[in-house]
Amino acid sequence: MPIIGGILFFLLIVIIIVVFAGGVISEEKGSGSCSDDAYSGSASVKGSSGAWTQKGTKAYNTAKTVFHRLIKDLGISGAAAAGVLGNIRQESGPELSTAINNGSGDGGHGLMQWTFGRRTALTAFAKKQHLREDTLELQIRMIEHDMKNNALWLSGKYGQQSLKQFGHLTDPKEAAMRFYISGMETGAGVRSDPDGSGKNRAAYAEQAYRMFNGSKYKAKSILGGSSKGASSASSDQSGDNTCDDDDAIGTGGPLLSQAKKLIGYFTYGAHGVSGYGSWKHPNKNGQTDCSGFVWLAMKRAGYDVGNDAFFTGTMEADAKGPHKYLKQIKAKDAKPGDVIIMNIGSGVGPNGHTAIIAGKYKGYQTKIIEMGGDNHDHVHTSNIEYSFYSLIHGGARVTWARPVKKK
Repeated sequence: MPIIGGILFFLLIVIIIVVFAGGVISEEKGSGSCSDDAYSGSASVKGSSGAWTQKGTKAYNTAKTVFHRLIKDLGISGAAAAGVLGNIRQESGPELSTAINNGSGDGGHGLMQWTFGRRTALTAFAKKQHLREDTLELQIRMIEHDMKNNALWLSGKYGQQSLKQFGHLTDPKEAAMRFYISGMETGAGVRSDPDGSGKNRAAYAEQAYRMFNGSKYKAKSILGGSSKGASSASSDQSGDNTCDDDDAIGTGGPLLSQAKKLIGYFTYGAHGVSGYGSWKHPNKNGQTDCSGFVWLAMKRAGYDVGNDAFFTGTMEADAKGPHKYLKQIKAKDAKPGDVIIMNIGSGVGPNGHTAIIAGKYKGYQTKIIEMGGDNHDHVHTSNIEYSFYSLIHGGARVTWARPVKKK
């Protein structure tokens, strides 16, 4: 009997441990449901050494895997996927190396030669995904994650782009250039080819398009809508983000009230009266960016924010200093109607983002209303983890703030 009793006790302990571990895992997955991306597999390729254009080589199999994964996971056209591949080929060389240090000497890492803040974000993303940085699967996921970030599609040459717009492209050369001259590669403010590599990227994209029969693959319905320019896409207010749950929005005074009224408005672009029209009667089909949206909501709510929209850098500085329109608060004190700001460096372009708190404080799972931050083309709801992901894991300064000086 003592032996049987001991065995039963041991089995009971094992069951408790398994149940507890399962509960922890379930809770961990559930708490981040709005921030977890859906991935279709676990990419791992083999093959002989040699160039990416030679069938049977590891590089060829890598290119083919990336091409089909982008189409399957994001629903983009074959031309768009080829455009991304053209940039990958230019960045990582003819063998499409995923090595963290491929000997290029410029500090770049992996397929996209991630550097500086993007390199830091890659490291953080790898930890979150529980994958090594040098694996093909991790790097495909990182590329897809970036492509879902609306802020990274801003271009000094093409204006505000989006995954939806990019995904419907039918010319691989155009896709290569639109991907290249944007926050994905050169930086959001660049207006032209900075190093002369654009022709190569376009040529590689066309090569990939032919190699993998890109004309067979049209944009899928998961992208929504049809091919539109950034200026004309504003009439499409559709969105299927599960984070857009208005039932979870709290009540928080005049600022949150105005923010909710603007849900469904605008496309992402430079802020200013010419973009959104009158602050009293904004044009639903106009455009603004994240800080422009917060400014507009504060203006409409009666706060003294002047006549010129601020940006995330000046918002942070004011919240920590003069308090003309914002005052820094502790994270735990944040409530609906407050504001969150994150900046890396000056906060320009994809290095800064801001949103209005829309729900009870739950750390980075707190509900927000924002413009930009993900692949939406309009003001929408989300949560902090999902929309500020690259900034959080890129070491951004986080400022929680409360509006001041109501008129």
